[in-house]
Amino acid sequence: MANAAKDPNAPIQSNPLGALSSQAGTVTPLPRSEEARKYFRTVYDFPQWQTHRSQFRLMKRLFTIPQSHIIQNAMPSILWVGIASSALVAYMAAYDQHLLPDGFPSLTPNASCSAFISNTSVALSLLLVFRTNSSYGRWDEARKMWGGLLNRSRDIMRQGATCFPDDQVEAKKALARWTVAFARALRIHFQPEVTLESELKNILTPAELEMLAKSQHRPVRAIHAISQIIQSVPMSSIHQMQMSTNLTFFHDVLGGCERLLRAPIPVSYTRHTARFLFMWLTLLPFALYAQCGVGVVPVCTGIAAVLCGIEEIGVQCEEPFGILPLDVICNRIQADVMATLKDDADTKTVLAEAGLVNLLPASTPQYMSATTNGNGNGTNGNGNGANGNGNGANGNGNGVVMPSPVVTTPATMTVQISPR
Repeated sequence: MANAAKDPNAPIQSNPLGALSSQAGTVTPLPRSEEARKYFRTVYDFPQWQTHRSQFRLMKRLFTIPQSHIIQNAMPSILWVGIASSALVAYMAAYDQHLLPDGFPSLTPNASCSAFISNTSVALSLLLVFRTNSSYGRWDEARKMWGGLLNRSRDIMRQGATCFPDDQVEAKKALARWTVAFARALRIHFQPEVTLESELKNILTPAELEMLAKSQHRPVRAIHAISQIIQSVPMSSIHQMQMSTNLTFFHDVLGGCERLLRAPIPVSYTRHTARFLFMWLTLLPFALYAQCGVGVVPVCTGIAAVLCGIEEIGVQCEEPFGILPLDVICNRIQADVMATLKDDADTKTVLAEAGLVNLLPASTPQYMSATTNGNGNGTNGNGNGANGNGNGANGNGNGVVMPSPVVTTPATMTVQISPR
């Protein structure tokens, strides 16, 4: 049986679980147009901003048009307009010199094309503006999510270094490893141009790397590993809840990025804009030939370069992960997380010498027995039994034993009595 013709408007089929191709563990070679997207991953510092504000920036940008990847990607459409314009010029030259057989019509002046171009220019402009703005909004949202991931990665490592007991050194190291592993696994999830092994072989242990590589969804597995590390450490519930809030943000970033990747701008809008633009540019030479003559070729080609370039910018920004410097963000996360882990002990030692911190494990609350209804105000009193006697240096009290955390300062110790 012959294969049925494929409907160009049919939705792209996906697997039921929605797994990305990056889960295969292989790197797929990219075409040249996709490789060029790496050049858009700009990271600015002070020298780059100075160049960006240069007084000669317009002239410099003009001379770099041949190297523009936007123009290169739009070149097929630009060449089409140039060829159509040249064909029109050649046809009219042959017509004016009576080189064509009888019956061939003159194509200019063409009032129909002129009316179409003049009456639809505003509509085309609006379509391109909305297209570009929507695409930029998607790029901006993705960049903000990855910026938030950088901040939350720093924060969760700070919380671990501060709230984990000092004897939980391996737990702190594991938290640092898996925080970096999540960021890099998330990057590979959306930029499958590198392998998991090359990114994490110097971060995770061989057993951890093997476990992550076999996972169906690697970023989710990394979040789960961080959660297990937090739950395994003796720590107050408040600190656990605060760290879990950061893990929830990790999930939000993962879900938000997958939403941007899976749900493009409505394809009906994108296709209609592309069709309208292509038809508009094809008819443009017929509307301008009467005014421009032979000059219609460079004029129409230049207009096509501008409009197709705008449309190409929208296409590039619509899927933001190929043009975002995710590797730079991951490198920053790794550097800051490892620096926090390395500097933790030194920071505590220096502050302790200055009398600013207590070196007791931060997550191990200290308790003393106290009475709730008595007059036991002495610092050496003991409350024993549900109805026992609390004997202190300065008073007696009867009541239910209620534990209360001791709040310490470098000079004093105060027992807080919690009401029943």
